[in-house]
This record gives sequence, structure tokens and C-alpha cells, in this order.
Amino acid sequence: MRDQPASPSVTPAAVLAALADTLDLKGVLARFRITPEQLRQLLREAATALGRGEAETWRLYVDGASRGNPGPAGAGAVLLDAAGQVVEEGSRFLGRATNNVAEYQALLLGLELARRHGVKSLDIFADSELLVRQLTGRYQVRSPHLKLLFQAVRQALAEIPAWRLTHLPRRHNAAADRLANAAIDREALRR
Repeated sequence: MRDQPASPSVTPAAVLAALADTLDLKGVLARFRITPEQLRQLLREAATALGRGEAETWRLYVDGASRGNPGPAGAGAVLLDAAGQVVEEGSRFLGRATNNVAEYQALLLGLELARRHGVKSLDIFADSELLVRQLTGRYQVRSPHLKLLFQAVRQALAEIPAWRLTHLPRRHNAAADRLANAAIDREALRR
């Protein structure tokens, strides 16, 4: 409903109520001057909102780091409860890996944290545009080593009833970035 002008009385609730009352898809699309894709998006948002009504939404920030790409790599994750309080942080040294592998590993680490806390609704934030676009279906996963990680992440996400993955700028992901780099630094100190 963002792309086309609509009448002033158009609200998601009005569109959904009209559709529920009439079951006239074409009539509702014409009445509110929205496209089928806009209606699909509205239905997705409504489903997410309903899922959140059943469980409070937690937040997960994830980041991977690789020095050299490939090079020494680390993963970091920060899990916040619905009130915005940090519940758990995690970091893991990954050995030699690419940045993309580190990003997927960071998400797997974060999903482990969420599973341990029984999270049912989760907003996930990552600064890897590739990761977000692959997991939301905008990009295909072509790299064989990323396909395995992609499948592992999809399997882990299937255990969370309501989730949303959002790309955010790196500057808004400082805590997860700090943890990913700390994992690399800890390993360097051991040597």
C-alpha cells in the first residue's frame, strides 16, 4: 500500500475486514486501489502481528568477522528479551573462514541462544546484505559451502514460530561486531 496512492480511509484493518466480509478479492483490490502483491504483504504483516500477540518478540543481533577474507574468523550474537534487556551474548572463534561463512555461523550461534531461552517470536538483525537477501529469497545461494549453512539456518528458523530477518547498517550492530572480533582476538592471544 506504499507504492500507489490510496483513499484516505485505507488502513490494513479496513482492507482485511472488507476481504473477510465479502471474500471478493477483485472487489477489495479495486476498492482500496492496491495490487495483489500489496495485499500479500499486508497479510504477511498481519500474520506476524498475530504471532507476536501470542508471544512477546525478542531481538537478536548477529555479526560475523573475517580478517583476510578468508582468514581468522569469529561470530557474535546478542539476544535481547521483549523489554530490550540483554539476556545473553555469545561469541565463537571459527578458525579460517570467509566473511560470508562467519555471518551464517553468527546467525546459527544466535539461534542457539534463542532456542535455549524458548523464544517463540524473534526479530533478527544482521548487517550482511547477502545473508539477509539469501534467507529472504531475494538472492539464490550458489556457493556450495554456503548452501549447507543456509539449510542449517532454515532448519533452525523452522523451530521459531514467528521470526523476521532485517538488514541494518553496520554502525547499528556494534555489540555483535565487538563479540565477533573478540573471539578472533582471544584466539590470537592463545598463540
